[in-house]
Amino acid sequence: GSGWASRTNNPNSGANSVFASDPASVGESFLESPVLAVSSSAAIVTFKLASNTETGFDGMVLDIKIGAGAYQDIIDAGGSFNAGGYNETISTGFDSPIAGRMAWSGDSGGYIDVEVQLPAAADNENVQLRWNMATDVSVSDVGVDIDDFSFVGSFVCDPVAPAGAKFDFDGDS
Repeated sequence: GSGWASRTNNPNSGANSVFASDPASVGESFLESPVLAVSSSAAIVTFKLASNTETGFDGMVLDIKIGAGAYQDIIDAGGSFNAGGYNETISTGFDSPIAGRMAWSGDSGGYIDVEVQLPAAADNENVQLRWNMATDVSVSDVGVDIDDFSFVGSFVCDPVAPAGAKFDFDGDS
């Protein structure tokens, strides 16, 4: 693939985004997160995505590796999109490495919000995410940008009592 690079001409916020181009050749460009320690079954990741690829032929998927396992699509692993999920199935006709898979493909019209619920199997595990921008042998286009990544791997909730309710936390009645 063309590889991922930091660029300054299309960030959503701050000075930079990460970018992978969409050449007219077969390839894959992988961007891996650091290892993330998950300590909640409600863990989520969010990021901004701007896509301008050849619709239905070139696109990007999100894979996850749980513990020492192999990378697999976030959906196949049991995750789900709360916002900004895949929008196209990649054609099987032009040698795309992700042929037949759902992906982000086409023109997103600017940055969109993506929120991913991590799989329940990720709870109490170390995980890595991998963005895979894949291209086929036909038409080139601009590519994809990712910005504003956020990971929430654990939650602490305070009890909320209805008006007049009392809690006995120390057992002394």
